[in-house]
Amino acid sequence: MHRSLRNVVPAFAALAVVLAIGCVDREAPTGLTRTAPEAASFSHSGGNPDISKLAKFDKKPNITIAWAKKWIGPEGGRLEFQGFVIDVPAGAVDKVTQFSISLPVDPNASERVLATFGPHGSKFAKPVTIEFPYAGTSLQGKPGAMVGWWNSGWVDMGGAVTPDGARIGTTTTHFSDYGTLDRGQTISTSGG
Repeated sequence: MHRSLRNVVPAFAALAVVLAIGCVDREAPTGLTRTAPEAASFSHSGGNPDISKLAKFDKKPNITIAWAKKWIGPEGGRLEFQGFVIDVPAGAVDKVTQFSISLPVDPNASERVLATFGPHGSKFAKPVTIEFPYAGTSLQGKPGAMVGWWNSGWVDMGGAVTPDGARIGTTTTHFSDYGTLDRGQTISTSGG
């Protein structure tokens, strides 16, 4: 009997792990595959971006979890994380889609205002609003503040400060690596 218990205990432990993993994301709609947002590597489009040009936080954020995700469907929805926002209007996607915000965990990169928005590379039927922290950054109060998209250089995506002065945002029909910077730091002026 003792020998058979040795075989049963590991089997129950393995079953418990599988059940625990399967229950982690209760927000996942039925029939959709759960996936973690991709790690924020900030090197998807045209090599590694020059993060030295990006705005810095006045006080480096204390990030213990570097990403957030939310399932958003055709009715639209909003994801907020660490002062970063994705606002999806109704009709931007035609099926329930996992949206994510990934922040850098590298000590030097995490002091910069940058994020990877997911689903990376997806195109949207209607522009999606993305917002970044503005208050408490090196850009606060500067007239040339803008959102940039990395595409072998920082592309000027424009930007407007929210009425409360907390964030700066723009709209886009695709997701990639984005950050905030002074308009004088850009390489290209065409949007994406």
